[in-house]
Amino acid sequence: MLTLTTPAVVFSTISLLLLAYTNRFTAIAGVIRDLHERKKENDNDIITSQIESLKKRVHIIKNMQFYAILSLFFCVFSMFLLFFEKERLGELSFAGSLILLMISLSLSAWEIKISVDALDLQLSECIGDACLVEDKNISNTTERPKLKL
Repeated sequence: MLTLTTPAVVFSTISLLLLAYTNRFTAIAGVIRDLHERKKENDNDIITSQIESLKKRVHIIKNMQFYAILSLFFCVFSMFLLFFEKERLGELSFAGSLILLMISLSLSAWEIKISVDALDLQLSECIGDACLVEDKNISNTTERPKLKL
């Protein structure tokens, strides 16, 4: 038997998840704006491919948010139904909420994979403790120290 407290706990979880998704979206939007300005100054294929990858991630995050919002709606609806003692409908609504939440989380995992793949590509230029960077003002390749985290 499903009680009113179970969807209430999931309600707070989904709310925090939406906050995390919004923070991701905001951070990526800032990076896209920065890259757009850099592209105006120096149009190259690397910046273009980075912007395309970020556009794909923004689209995925939009879908993550959409499914999380739908999940939140069905979670609240299930609480409403349970409050009015419509247990079977409340359970079905809550089950729908959980399915939508799983879709949202799956999209989140996909978006993280795309992000990690992009970072791996960027880090593939690094050898040992230094990253090889080609300086256009100098005819040879210079070494830039890696950031330690």
